[in-house]
Amino acid sequence: MINLPNNGSIVILDDKYMEAEPLIKLLSKNNKSFRYYDGKPENLPSDTIEKEATRLVFLDYNLTEGTTGSASQASTITANLNRIISEENGPYFILLWSKKKYDAQEFNDEMESVYRKYPHLRPLRIECLNKGEYFETTANGYEFNNDKVEEFQKELEEMISSIELLEFYSSWENKILLTSQKLIKKTSDVGQGMNAKQLVHLLSHINLEQFSKNVEDEQLIVAAYQSLNTVFSSYLNHKIEDIKLSREHFSEISKVDDYEVNSSRVNSWFNINTIENPSRIGQVFTTASSFFLDDNIIKNNELRGQFIAIANQNKTENEYFKTVELEISPECDVAQNKRNFYRVIPGMVISESLMRTVFEKLTNGLDKGEKNKALVFSVKKNSEKLNFDSLPQSIFLSPKFEFKANGKCFDVFLILDLSQFKTIPIQNEGKDYLADKEMLFSVNSDLLQSIKNSLANSIQKKGYQHL
Repeated sequence: MINLPNNGSIVILDDKYMEAEPLIKLLSKNNKSFRYYDGKPENLPSDTIEKEATRLVFLDYNLTEGTTGSASQASTITANLNRIISEENGPYFILLWSKKKYDAQEFNDEMESVYRKYPHLRPLRIECLNKGEYFETTANGYEFNNDKVEEFQKELEEMISSIELLEFYSSWENKILLTSQKLIKKTSDVGQGMNAKQLVHLLSHINLEQFSKNVEDEQLIVAAYQSLNTVFSSYLNHKIEDIKLSREHFSEISKVDDYEVNSSRVNSWFNINTIENPSRIGQVFTTASSFFLDDNIIKNNELRGQFIAIANQNKTENEYFKTVELEISPECDVAQNKRNFYRVIPGMVISESLMRTVFEKLTNGLDKGEKNKALVFSVKKNSEKLNFDSLPQSIFLSPKFEFKANGKCFDVFLILDLSQFKTIPIQNEGKDYLADKEMLFSVNSDLLQSIKNSLANSIQKKGYQHL
């Protein structure tokens, strides 16, 4: 049963507790946390509370006694699944646990209309376990045949082992749970003798150092958790090697066939975050259009000064554009509480599709040779792909990443002009410069370091000694 998650993401849905009891005993014996529901609406989680993740559902197909017809059964199952699985749940798996041996495809066919309406309820995979093979009719009713305990466990283990993605996700989630438990013990050892407030202060001070003196309580609590996250990440990385995926499902991984992936979404995982950022280092915030000049984006002198106006004029609800600034003050200035200026780089966050539109609008009427040399990027012939072969050293271009705004997802670039780097007093007439600025996101440490390295190279670049 090692392939099952330990974190309570197993759900048993069965209107008969007696028929669910063999599963409950088996999971308990193997130290697997679970949630049991009898299918009655009053016993399901409230819609007002945040739903915990569900990875595996042991589902009695005839969930409510007396229901007849596939439509009625599907309706009952849907009502229950919607109460335990949120739109943010992610992948989950169903093990059909019924008196009659149902086929997974048959179940999916009956639920197809449900999946179209609630796509988050579509399981990643379904396996079927025939309850009738392990129960028998006795004088006391329909009861589990205890002589078949080993047979029942063996079939269940083989079935679960066949779901390779469940093993992959569960192995990692289980390691996270165990690692966080050990980290709490270590944190308790470090803070031995401290009360809760002192421990939070210590953890926040580790993160912010002297800067913590000027931070609100709520932000200090965030900083304390960020310290735990930092240690947790390091500690977990050392434990990941303990996870072994030894079965044939994961052999010869290097030889897998080509596959498609949403690279923008992957890039967003690694490069940006929207976590509370008390220090503001790495924060990208919106500014007025006048704060950014397009001089190094447009190479054709006659077209300069038009990029931002055209972007704003042609932006649709399916495109994104903001002029921004990135704060890149040294960590030591913040830690030692001696930062008097914000150090910022102006730029813009712009969707890929809008960049193509701006290019076409700006270069309309130019011949092919002039068009491809007008901006620091171009649109490849017979393709919608952007070409950035002409980027000068003063322009920093991030990888394309997915950015969520106004309830939509956009594939965007962060484009910074390093030559426009400037320092701005933190306080202006008693008001913090960033106080009224909208924070879009923060860039993660690796991307921030790349930007700082590019800025250093741009600042230190030598001019010609002679011609």
